[in-house]
Amino acid sequence: MRLKDYSMRLKKNIAVLLHIMFLTLALASISVMYLNTQIGSGLSWLRDRKYEDSPQFQEQFQSDLDLIFDYVAYRDVFETDGKLDVSKEMFAVSRGDNPEIVYTLEEVLRYAKSQGYYLNDQFQVVNDLYIYDNVSTTKDQLVKWRAYDPDATLSEPGDAYTSLLALSREVLDCLSEYYTVYYRMLANPSNLYFQILYESDDGDQIRYSNAEELSLEELRSKGRYCFLSSDSIFIETNLEAVPKNLSVSMEKNNLYDAENYYMIASIDTHYAADDIYAQLASDYQHLRGRFLEALLALAVGIIGCLITLYYLVVVSGYRTEDRVNPYLHGFDMITTESCIVMTAICTLFMLFLGEKVGYLLIHLLIQETSWPFAERMLRAVIIYTCCMVSAFSLLRRYKSRQLWENSILHHVQQNFELYFADRTFSHRLACLYVGFAAAQIVVIGLIAVLFRLRHYPAALLLILVLFIGLIVLDYRTFHSLFVKSKQEDQIADAIAKIAGGDTSYQMDLNGLRGKELHLGTMINSIGVGLEQALQEQVRSERLKANLITNVSHDIKTPLTSIINYVDLLKRENLPGEKTQEYLKVLDQKSQRLKNLTEDLVEASKASSGNVKLDVITLDLVEMIWQTNGEFEEKFATRHLELVSSLPDGSLLIDADGRHLWRVLENIYNNAFKYAMEHSRVYTELTREQDYAHFTIKNVSESPLNVKADELTERFVRGDVSRTTEGSGLGLSIAESLTKLQGGTFQILIDGDLFKVRIGFPVKIISSERPEEAQA
Repeated sequence: MRLKDYSMRLKKNIAVLLHIMFLTLALASISVMYLNTQIGSGLSWLRDRKYEDSPQFQEQFQSDLDLIFDYVAYRDVFETDGKLDVSKEMFAVSRGDNPEIVYTLEEVLRYAKSQGYYLNDQFQVVNDLYIYDNVSTTKDQLVKWRAYDPDATLSEPGDAYTSLLALSREVLDCLSEYYTVYYRMLANPSNLYFQILYESDDGDQIRYSNAEELSLEELRSKGRYCFLSSDSIFIETNLEAVPKNLSVSMEKNNLYDAENYYMIASIDTHYAADDIYAQLASDYQHLRGRFLEALLALAVGIIGCLITLYYLVVVSGYRTEDRVNPYLHGFDMITTESCIVMTAICTLFMLFLGEKVGYLLIHLLIQETSWPFAERMLRAVIIYTCCMVSAFSLLRRYKSRQLWENSILHHVQQNFELYFADRTFSHRLACLYVGFAAAQIVVIGLIAVLFRLRHYPAALLLILVLFIGLIVLDYRTFHSLFVKSKQEDQIADAIAKIAGGDTSYQMDLNGLRGKELHLGTMINSIGVGLEQALQEQVRSERLKANLITNVSHDIKTPLTSIINYVDLLKRENLPGEKTQEYLKVLDQKSQRLKNLTEDLVEASKASSGNVKLDVITLDLVEMIWQTNGEFEEKFATRHLELVSSLPDGSLLIDADGRHLWRVLENIYNNAFKYAMEHSRVYTELTREQDYAHFTIKNVSESPLNVKADELTERFVRGDVSRTTEGSGLGLSIAESLTKLQGGTFQILIDGDLFKVRIGFPVKIISSERPEEAQA
């Protein structure tokens, strides 16, 4: 077992070492890319971009254009017949009452050299002495004119006076710009070609060029170029950006007010000449290669960090003999909030040490231009290390289910739950909202205060911690409300299902807490009680149906004997009118009692569903015609006129023919019994979508003071006085039989207008097209 523990620790240490190595590789890659690339260009310059498409090329080209125009301005100042002339006059000064003194270029160079100033091999002005006498720096020379700046303007009277050394520096600066262009672009091969031409109306031309033998089209074909002429206000170019100040520079150097001029500058993008453009293009391609290598190394470093981090997350903290619970260190035993606070304090302390000690080492080992980046990297490493230690501690707590259980907030929550256990929903919600709003105001206020101190690293870290805490608070509040609403939905669903008739439904009480758990338990108890009551009612209805059936059967036997004996007495032809009248009454009442008994039995069977159905396909139109024929003579005895509106074709339905006839018989008999004499009875059969609806309506002889749904109850009659021979069971039987066959039954009352409407699904045969069925 010890060997296994040692092997596990060894693997963990190797993973930590590899993680540090990959992290170092990632940091080194970032440093290479940061210190050797143009910041802000991102990864876009890694696409197949050439040097001439880069911002660096644009910047160099703009700088060279400015130098070319400086060369144009200074060429005639320093040259005579195309050669440098040291006898050219540079400026004139006077001192006090002394006459004007003119200084030539040779005299200026000799004086500047005496003061330690000269041009190095890069044509830059340098100084070796750094010691000047008071005479050379005293501004006592009144400048009369400058050859290199003939249009100089003075902002104040004192600007007309300067020192001889300052004037010499000005000449050296102009000579430096002149020599830079001359040496790079005229005296030596260059990839930059330019032509500048001023032409007066008289045909006089002034040309500045290092490619006089090339035409404009040849210059354009070199690669990148820009062209400006007096004929257009637009600059013709194929560069990524239009160069700046071309028009202004051309007009500034147009000393002879030439009407026609043009300027063209082009770069040979094949870089045939070994000049600064060729060097920069080579460096650019080399830099792209290094950046790509650093990018690949960064990807390897990040992937390696993630893999080793995943291994440490999965394996860290586990003992070999127990793969379920992680091993907790002493630091893991403190509360979760204390862990976070201690991590923040340690991070701030390490940042303080890094600023006081680490920055000094960086300043000793790294060049000054890289100090800000190195300092940021040091801060990032310190924060990453401290946060990783805390993250692994929180991870072990999470695996052992101690992250929330061993937190101060959890203990506070438990105390609050004890306090709010017996409170109302509105009281709990109000307290939750007040606490949430107060916490939001406090945290946002602290963040606002710390934001004003954001130049301190500690303030930024506290802002981050408070922001994370704010997010956690919002999430916990949302989660609490979501859980409560989910529990409320469970309770509402349970109530809806029980209200919908599913009295056997039982709520799943898992996940319910506090008052919601108590409500869930009571709802389950209500469901159990309703189920028992419903079962008891069903049992009572079944006993009632059985009782009616048995009593009806017991009545039916002696009733049959009475009917038979009445029939025998009628055949004896007993003398006397009173005797015959009594026999007639006995016969009528016995037959009515027989019908009532049969209706009772049939109503009991229909309401309980104890009816055997023989469903076949019937033509409802034909069946209505047959029913009309059966009742036409019967209706005529009460002077009732039967008016029918039936379709010409057939309407096929699936129903039991015998029971459907009983339904029609009952509603026709109801119309016969209760319709007003000398009135009409209307019957109508229509098809609405996939249903066939049959309607019979009549005007009631007696006022209808009964609700429509009460007429389908047993023993309820529209004739409240009960002067007719109805039993009050016909419509109830008709409704039950209709619904047993899958149909609909509806009674409508409008004043004295009584209407019965039954419906059955229409059977669509395969040969009938859908459009015909809808017609």
